[in-house]
Amino acid sequence: MADEPKKKNNHKRWLITAVILFIAGGALGYYLWSRGKISTDDAYVDGHIYVIAPRVSGYITDVYVTDNQGVKKDQVLVTIDPTTYEVALAETKAALAEAEATLTSLELGVPLELTQTSQRVRAAQADLASLRNSLEMARKQEEAAEQNLKQAEAENDQAVLDLRRMEDLRKTNSIPQSTLDKAQTLYQTTLAKLGSVRAERDASKERSESLASQLARQEANIELAATGKDLAEIKNRQVKAQQAKVDLARARVKQAELDLGYTNIISPTEGFITRKNVEPGLMASKGQPLAAVVPLNQGEVWVTANYKETQLSDVRQGQAVDIRVDTYPGFTFKGKVDSIMAGTGAAFSLFPPENASGNFVKVVQRIPVKITFEEVDNESLPVLRIGMSVIPTIFTDK
Repeated sequence: MADEPKKKNNHKRWLITAVILFIAGGALGYYLWSRGKISTDDAYVDGHIYVIAPRVSGYITDVYVTDNQGVKKDQVLVTIDPTTYEVALAETKAALAEAEATLTSLELGVPLELTQTSQRVRAAQADLASLRNSLEMARKQEEAAEQNLKQAEAENDQAVLDLRRMEDLRKTNSIPQSTLDKAQTLYQTTLAKLGSVRAERDASKERSESLASQLARQEANIELAATGKDLAEIKNRQVKAQQAKVDLARARVKQAELDLGYTNIISPTEGFITRKNVEPGLMASKGQPLAAVVPLNQGEVWVTANYKETQLSDVRQGQAVDIRVDTYPGFTFKGKVDSIMAGTGAAFSLFPPENASGNFVKVVQRIPVKITFEEVDNESLPVLRIGMSVIPTIFTDK
């Protein structure tokens, strides 16, 4: 009887020892299994969301898609009434044609003005040379006429003296009447010659003065003709200004063509329509969100995992990751660490925490880690949708 309590105590000791060993073995096994791995259930599928918004305003005439419908890249989703933009394009093309016609006219005018200016200058210079020659000859003729006048005056003065002497001699009957008559005739002849020579001298002088005046006017005409070069320069600047107008008109045509093309709203990528908020007849404004396209292929989605800051000491870019998705409990996706965010999630929240005053309670922060999927060319892979809950496991020893 005394041995039975002793046996029971031994049995309890073995049982306690077995439990302790089992717990220790389990703890050791879990430690060995989890070593080099970190996991979190604060993770979800993330991806690009392309907002569909018109680049021009107008009435919606056609909507070709519905919510959750798959679409291809560059597929037309919505059409805006193009009438206004077709008219605008026609107006800008007409304005461009007018500007180009004006430019062509101005471009033709510049060389024409230069040619006409050169011709006028050459003609004026030729006339100027002719006038200079004529003036030189007229002045020589004037000098000759002046010499002839002096000679005629001398001859007339001599005839006057001879006539007076003959008249005195006739009074004393020292000479016959015929000699006096000859002296009178000579006087009349020299007097007439003097008048003729004086008239020639005056005419030569007037001609010289007239030619000198014409020469001055012709020199002024050359200067005036030369101003045609300034006019050509002015027209050349007008050509440059008109060229700028043509460039502006072409830019407006290009913008009008773009605006007309923007009346067809296309999908920026392959994906699925979501958040559709458009129907025919809606007056859409420029930039107004009408829908969104979400691409769901593995190259367009990733995992955002919020790990505790104490877990990230050994996490590096490129480390392998196993990703289990709650929606597909029997499937494991493969991925890798792409990057670690530059700050904690709280630091980049809309209202970051203010710990400068009051009681402070230290809270372990979480830092978002971006995990990308390994692209596998397998259409049978499950579809990942944005917002799905996942459990990623990073292998920090790989």
